Amino acid sequence: MSVATNMRIVPARQGLNWLVNGWRLFKRTPGAWLALVAVYWLLVTLLNEVRYAGPLAATVLLPAFSVSFMNISAEAAAGNRLLITALWSGFRRRFPALLVLGGLYVLALLATLGLSALADGGAVFRWFVLGEPPTKADFESGGLGNGMLVAAAVGTPVLMAFWFAPVLAAWRGLGAVQSLFYSFFASLRNWRAFLLYGAALSAAGAVLSALVMIIAAAFAGNVAVLHGFMQGLSIVMLPTIFASFYFGYRDVFPDADSTATAPLAPPPAP
Repeated sequence: MSVATNMRIVPARQGLNWLVNGWRLFKRTPGAWLALVAVYWLLVTLLNEVRYAGPLAATVLLPAFSVSFMNISAEAAAGNRLLITALWSGFRRRFPALLVLGGLYVLALLATLGLSALADGGAVFRWFVLGEPPTKADFESGGLGNGMLVAAAVGTPVLMAFWFAPVLAAWRGLGAVQSLFYSFFASLRNWRAFLLYGAALSAAGAVLSALVMIIAAAFAGNVAVLHGFMQGLSIVMLPTIFASFYFGYRDVFPDADSTATAPLAPPPAP
């Protein structure tokens, strides 16, 4: 069965179910998930310490790590033990295609941020690429906000194209361009589910932002405490988000690969 004929349009409510199932999967083995995400976070942090080359390498390797977490989610859904070595599983299958995707992702990000420069004079580009924080003038002129809006508008189709692309390349054997094509149209056809998914994440983000503000006030704006709290919060949230990608893929491309398992059952009632 081809990828095109296997692609499915799912109800909008599934967007929320992806996150619910992701949370349930995380709760099965929270210790293993947190260890895996913490090691990944540490690796990315260390890479980012290498000026220019580090962030570039981390971005190019993102598709391979994405497949690693898809493999981890599949193993967890099957009830198998999660090992730290699973972090490298995404590098073992069709790695050249994943590297190509990583390179294309870097180019797409640079193009997106470059286009935002038409609206803000390059403030967003300098912030995300060169690490130069926006100036007071960038905020006061409104250019930064305009640049962010342009980046969001251009970046949305880019995100759609790359959402399923790594796993389609690794699990289905598609080429880089083919995987981007099918990922984009799978996301487009399921825009309602993704809209609800994004709304749920935004709502959770708003609640967590309020919590961060409370913590900041409690510790009198202590930067070190606030930074540590935000990093810890991110590590706790990421397992649910990573696992939700797996359930989204399995819904949109059902029975697409032998790695997929039956839908995750809710925990038994007390």
